[in-house]
Amino acid sequence: MKKTTYALLAIGLFCVIGFAWAQQSRAASEMEPTPIQKAMRARLGWIKAMTADLKTMKYDEVTKDAKALSTQTGNIAKNLSNPEAKELTMKVSTLAMDLADAADKKDGKMAELKLKGIKATCGQCHAKFRDNK
Repeated sequence: MKKTTYALLAIGLFCVIGFAWAQQSRAASEMEPTPIQKAMRARLGWIKAMTADLKTMKYDEVTKDAKALSTQTGNIAKNLSNPEAKELTMKVSTLAMDLADAADKKDGKMAELKLKGIKATCGQCHAKFRDNK
C-alpha cells in the first residue's frame, strides 16, 4: 500500500512540474514585443494597407497612412545612433511624405513609384541590420 501511495505521489508531482514547465514555456513565447518590433509591425501594416488602397485608388487612405509612416519613421530616426540606420530610416520618412503628396494629387503612378522606393529601402535596411543577426 505504501509503495502505491508513493508511486501516485511521484506521478502527481511529475504531472504538476510538467504542467508548470509547459505554462512557463508558453508564457515565454507570448512575451510582449520590443518597441522596435512594435514599430516595424506598424510600418508593415501601413505598407500593406497602402498597397491595397493604391490598387483600389483610395488615395485619401494612402495619404493618411503615408503621413503616419513618415511621422513615425522621422521620430524614430531622431533617436538612432547608427548613422546608416538613421539615413535609411530618414529615407523611408522622406519617401513616405512624397507618397502622401502624390496621393493628395491622385497621381497613382508616382504614388506607386514612391511605395516601391519605400519597400526597397526597407529591404536594404533588413538586409543590413535584421537579416545579418
